[in-house]
Amino acid sequence: MPALKICVSVALALWVGGLSLFVGTVIPVSFRSFKKEEAGRFLEVLFPAVDRWCLVWGAAAAGALFLLFRSRHLAPASLALELPVGLMFLLTLYVARVLHPEVHELKRKINLPEFEGSAHQQTMKFAFDRLYKVSVRLHGLLLLLGWFSLGLVPSFLR
Repeated sequence: MPALKICVSVALALWVGGLSLFVGTVIPVSFRSFKKEEAGRFLEVLFPAVDRWCLVWGAAAAGALFLLFRSRHLAPASLALELPVGLMFLLTLYVARVLHPEVHELKRKINLPEFEGSAHQQTMKFAFDRLYKVSVRLHGLLLLLGWFSLGLVPSFLR
């Protein structure tokens, strides 16, 4: 089962590395390079691709760990990797399938002409800001769990 262990490690590295690049580089550079509205539109186009990236590599890592678990080829150090990776995958599913679509829909509604200057538009902006903050916190948690999990990889490969 060494191939599955390598699959877990590579998938985890691509998952966490891709998310780190996006959160740590692309987002800040976008807001420094463009006006707030332009950066928002640019990132709105990229978020679905990043979500797909994270879902694919998260599914690969979680799936390979599951296969290792079923075949009983796990050392005790491997068991410590299952919890954070499983939690990361569940959080990634929530962000990609629930949170980001909800944020996108709110953003679309906020910009409709019939809501311009209305109290309803202000309510939607408040909800958007709240969901944006939730997204930032969840991405931070995903990165913390991801880097923690990557730290467990050397003992996992033994």
